[in-house]
Amino acid sequence: MSEIDATPADQAEEGASGGGRKGLWLTLLLIVAGAGAGAAWYLGLFGGGDSEAAEVAAVAGPPIYLDIDSNMVVNFQGGGRLRYLQIGVQVMTRDPAAVEALQAHVPLLRNNLILLFSEQTYETLSSRDGKDALRDAALAEVRGVLPEGYQGSGIESVYFTSFVMQ
Repeated sequence: MSEIDATPADQAEEGASGGGRKGLWLTLLLIVAGAGAGAAWYLGLFGGGDSEAAEVAAVAGPPIYLDIDSNMVVNFQGGGRLRYLQIGVQVMTRDPAAVEALQAHVPLLRNNLILLFSEQTYETLSSRDGKDALRDAALAEVRGVLPEGYQGSGIESVYFTSFVMQ
């Protein structure tokens, strides 16, 4: 049947059946493309900050961990009574020279960390946010102990390898 001979009902039937299939295929194509783009973004295949940070880390070298104290014990206030915190602290860097500089100042660093940990309250340390804030403060203490050339750049992170409150 040609387009001229077709009745409006025939054209509507053709449009509904053919257009419906085209719309379905187009929808499926868009869903698959969106899922693929989402997976590529999640895996970091598009250029972005995360891949640049990974490239910088690869150039800088593998992480080096320095155990400051695996069994530091301090007492602090909590709920009107004296409490104890046993904490293990490790520092991560990629610069061997920063490790040497930090090792020369471990007694000062332990002192500063003990003072920092003993200032805490039980209520603060009971939450994840409180522990993260303490970790950030400990990182600032570690960076503050380092000599002038290493402050802020040599030490990347501080990790609590044990954390027991009583």
